[in-house]
Amino acid sequence: MKQKLLWILLTALPLTLIGCGSSSGAGAVFSDDDYGKVTLCDYKNLSAEKNIYTVTDNDIESEIEMLMYDYAEYNESDGPSELGDSITADITAAKNGEILFEYTGEDNYELYLGSDEFGTEFDEKLTGVSVGDELSFSISYDDDYTLTDFAGSTIDYTVSVLSITKETLPELTEDFIINTLGYESEDDMRKEIRAGLESENETNSTNELRETLIQKVIDGSIFDSYSQDIYDSYAAGIEENYESYAEMFGCESVEEVYDLFEITDADIEKEIINQVYRTIIVHAISEAENLTLSDKEYEEGLERYTAETGYETSDELLEYYGEDSLREWILEDKVLDFLEKNAKITEKEAVLNTEEI
Repeated sequence: MKQKLLWILLTALPLTLIGCGSSSGAGAVFSDDDYGKVTLCDYKNLSAEKNIYTVTDNDIESEIEMLMYDYAEYNESDGPSELGDSITADITAAKNGEILFEYTGEDNYELYLGSDEFGTEFDEKLTGVSVGDELSFSISYDDDYTLTDFAGSTIDYTVSVLSITKETLPELTEDFIINTLGYESEDDMRKEIRAGLESENETNSTNELRETLIQKVIDGSIFDSYSQDIYDSYAAGIEENYESYAEMFGCESVEEVYDLFEITDADIEKEIINQVYRTIIVHAISEAENLTLSDKEYEEGLERYTAETGYETSDELLEYYGEDSLREWILEDKVLDFLEKNAKITEKEAVLNTEEI
């Protein structure tokens, strides 16, 4: 779903299919001025592995813990602070005498002890402090530290603790499970949580498989040309995406975001081209296999994505994304259905990396 959401955020493309593919399967040629020209690989005989994720007892415990956070109580404390507490503080970070950033109480900046936002050692320095404490300390960061301005450098901090908030989770009693969480029993709660996680795992597994399949088609096909209009649309959409990231991470420019996450111009170009090729492939296969959308399929897809994206009505979804983009999205799903149905799939046990979801 992540890839799909990225696609729909990038741009809205018009749908005008005037292709002239000669045959289905390997060697089929699709040429359309609105999209581009491609010679397709053998997309009907793809091979791929499908990851099978097993729900563990630890997964269920983690889900219960997350559920409990919805009922947490937060109370002010004078200290001493502990891991899990939130601290509001004046914080200044400097490198070689030059200030990198400065937060004050007026910024309402909260630091969650245990988040490792500025590294484990930083959180350790602020564990055990009380309101009113003032600290000065230095931390030397490894060369591969996430924040590029900090990597391989010694950062000098001054911190003035303004407030401490302690988080208290409720006790998981039978009364809480039945009367607050609404389950019939603890066993019923765990069964429902397991079923929900199994459903999520199957969705993640299927989405990964479908992304693998379409990427195989992209990598195996030969692209002779592509529409500059589509390229420009994706380039503008990706630029807009990273501008929103810049605002999110407090960066003054998109270039700062690129530096922060070590993204190169080549990475951006690859991202744009892959999205362009993906669009061409979708229309090439849909034409070769006559995978047009019926009114019923469009309405069903619209209803499905309204629910998945959290909109209350399909009208709201349409207003935000536009009918052309939604038709493109639903058409792509139909092509992915076709690829999955015709692929040779083997299953393997795997561990889910939740950070990528």
